[in-house]
Amino acid sequence: MKTILVAATLSLPCALPALAQDTLYNPNPVFTQTGQWYTAPNGCSYSRTQAPGQPVMWMLIQNPHHIGGRNATSACASMLQG
Repeated sequence: MKTILVAATLSLPCALPALAQDTLYNPNPVFTQTGQWYTAPNGCSYSRTQAPGQPVMWMLIQNPHHIGGRNATSACASMLQG
């Protein structure tokens, strides 16, 4: 039974479509993300900000209750570049 479980677990990443693998390993929002808020695959919520002449940055929302998110944890990056 353990052998079957290990074999199934090892083959799981290969069974995911390419788009799903990109989402798992690259949590940054794409540049076409135009909304004010973004929730990463790990559940961390971010708010969009952009200074004049600078690229879009996504800042961590510590308590995203207004968008139905969970509180930020130490696993959340404080900023993402979009």
